[in-house]
Amino acid sequence: MAKSLPTDVQVAIIGGGIVGCATAYHLAKAGWSAALFERKKLTSGTTWHAAGLVSETQGVPVTSALAKYGLDLMESLEDETGQKTGFKRNGSMTVALTEARMEELRRKVDYAHGCGLRAEEISLTEAQDRWPLLSVDGAKGAFWFPGDGYTNPIDTTMALAKGARAHGAQVFEDTKVTRVVIEGGRVVGVETAEGLVSAEHVVNATGMWAREFGLTHGVQIPLHYTNHYYVVTDPIEGVTGDLPALRVMDEYAYYKEEAGKLLIGCSEPNATPWLPKDGLPETFEFDELPCDEEHLFPILEAAMERVPALAESGIRKFFNGPECFTPDAKHYLGPVPDAAGYWVAAGFNSTGIQNGPGAGMALAEWIMAGHMTMDLTDVDSRRIVPGLNARSYTATKAAETLGHAYEMHWPYLRKTQARGLRRTPYYTHLRDAGAQFGSANGWERPLYYGREMTDGFGCEPWFDDWQAEHQALRTNLGCIDLTFGRFIVDGQDAEAQMQRLCGANMAVTPGALVYTHMFNPQGGIEADVTVARLNANRYMVMASAGAEPQTDYWLKKQLAGTDVSVVNVTSSEATLALMGPRARDFLAKLTDADLSNDTFPFGTWQALNVGHAPIRAQRITYVGELGWELHVPAEFAQQVFETIMAAPDAPRLCGGMSVDSCRIEKGFRHWGHDIGPHDSPVESGLTFACDFATEFTGKAAIEARKSAGSASRLLSFRLEIPEALVFGKEPILCDGQIVGRLTSASYGWTVGGAIGMGYVTRPDGMAMKELAKRSYQIMVAGKTIATTASLRALYDPGNEKMRG
Repeated sequence: MAKSLPTDVQVAIIGGGIVGCATAYHLAKAGWSAALFERKKLTSGTTWHAAGLVSETQGVPVTSALAKYGLDLMESLEDETGQKTGFKRNGSMTVALTEARMEELRRKVDYAHGCGLRAEEISLTEAQDRWPLLSVDGAKGAFWFPGDGYTNPIDTTMALAKGARAHGAQVFEDTKVTRVVIEGGRVVGVETAEGLVSAEHVVNATGMWAREFGLTHGVQIPLHYTNHYYVVTDPIEGVTGDLPALRVMDEYAYYKEEAGKLLIGCSEPNATPWLPKDGLPETFEFDELPCDEEHLFPILEAAMERVPALAESGIRKFFNGPECFTPDAKHYLGPVPDAAGYWVAAGFNSTGIQNGPGAGMALAEWIMAGHMTMDLTDVDSRRIVPGLNARSYTATKAAETLGHAYEMHWPYLRKTQARGLRRTPYYTHLRDAGAQFGSANGWERPLYYGREMTDGFGCEPWFDDWQAEHQALRTNLGCIDLTFGRFIVDGQDAEAQMQRLCGANMAVTPGALVYTHMFNPQGGIEADVTVARLNANRYMVMASAGAEPQTDYWLKKQLAGTDVSVVNVTSSEATLALMGPRARDFLAKLTDADLSNDTFPFGTWQALNVGHAPIRAQRITYVGELGWELHVPAEFAQQVFETIMAAPDAPRLCGGMSVDSCRIEKGFRHWGHDIGPHDSPVESGLTFACDFATEFTGKAAIEARKSAGSASRLLSFRLEIPEALVFGKEPILCDGQIVGRLTSASYGWTVGGAIGMGYVTRPDGMAMKELAKRSYQIMVAGKTIATTASLRALYDPGNEKMRG
């Protein structure tokens, strides 16, 4: 007899894969009422055919933390539930065939250590001892990750479902949710053929259905599904249950034991999207896709050389099953802006088995607490840009994401597919001037100008172009396309609401510019913005291009239900920044305005003309030099650019690489790297931007943290060996112990070495000055490099340059 549906629950979860079951498990274990609805049978989408490899060391710290949690849970889940999981912690090994891959993996080992994970480089002899069937011909080295393993995806999911039921969750199979019911801008429940189930929260954990299902009720979740292949051999002598997982990324293959056989998985560079004509079939359940065997031949040919026993073994199964991938190779976890109470956990890029249990835990805690309980910024679903959700775009980017999985992970990697969607009005001019473009939230942004970008872990030829731009900003004059996110906050109560949202005093006169932060009640930094007061009732809020969607979400959420409106006007203006010691003299020739310090002080804006065009000139800087941002209505933007560049003493065009190197020299934080919703201004050294005489969200939490004393602090670092390069996430050591990791990194052309910022642990009672004086080292490809640390900026700590 079919179970009757509940009339109401706290959380309705849609999707019965490992992620949905993990979310139900953690909610129920905490005492919340949860119901999970699966359209067919549990695991019948993509979970059932996953290869089951589970690895602790993932691309960013949060996914590594989630993966480690998941593996630890798998280890105990069978004892807790009585349901076998098939989990084995046999470790994994990666073999490198090139010197570049050796460098990448040595840096990966450093990163793993910074995350508290075990990893080491081993000899090729040790590699063969651990994997006797392996041929090391052509190999340069090998790396061992003892905390890794593999599991049975179906059994593990069933264990989570059993645990969820044991704690009171209800699980309904063959129960399709036909729609999410949204009223007044928030979810109120889910509709099924059996009726409505009221819910305070709804979780979209529908995997590869997430995008199309979301669109049925106006929710944007950009992802797509691809063909994803593996083969299973006949039984092979010597393939035993204790064999570690093996990856040979340079040959795009991984190997795992499968009941005496080998499963050989492919992450091929020429991956292809699955494009069913009418979308995902309604009947899809435990389905396979047609297998293009010829597509796999290059990988299998290399595999037979790498594992010679394969030449004598038959292939028992060619398999193609769909997997879903996101455009930026990170999954979506958290709320979406389209409806309050709507949550997503999807887009796991073929890592759902290892990351799903941890994601379920993190999402459950976020739902219950009402805020992040760990730093989820890298996977936060609020980064979604709704305009980047065309099926052609998501399909193209999904195939690219899969194709890059085993490619070299270069520090300056630029993906090439589906580019050019968002262009500032200057794009054509900058392209013709030799811009080498990167991409941020779909925007084409110049990285630098000059020779073609090459890949490597050392100093590349194009570094000369980067250095010249950096030096132009420091010693002469540079012009930067700094077009970014901007929002109009308008209404009679705008001042009062901005005072509530922002840490700085917002009761300033029109014409003032304010650098400030918006905090959550826990004192975490939800937005890092510059605000221009336009008039008594109107403010312009400006955020980086990378933080545009998150800032949009936060403003609209916090101002919902008030008499103050928020409008995203990012497309209405473009920005050129003129930065450098020559900025005042140069700009003065293009306008009749008085640019002197007395008339146009730092931290103010004025309406003026450049040539014939009206602009808003803002005296502020992100590179630490004298300069102005020229905010130009979009229709005038090209004329202003042409006027500037036609001048006989025109500035040098500069890209994002020099902006980043200058801002890190100056100690300027970047939201999403150095600061975010889980970071306090106390630890990040930003309390100077808070006016504690005002009342703002998060004030009490920040004051309490100040009184208690911070457990860590963000410091600036300069490596003492000029040849050593850092790219971010490298471990920071003190007295031989890891005490933190870099959050941002670049090269400080002015200060003469690689530079970065990172949080370090502060011993109880240690004064901040003493903390900075300690002896620190940075791990770089297995070597410890001495470094100079500082609480203050490495360049112009007194701010004399930018206020000159």
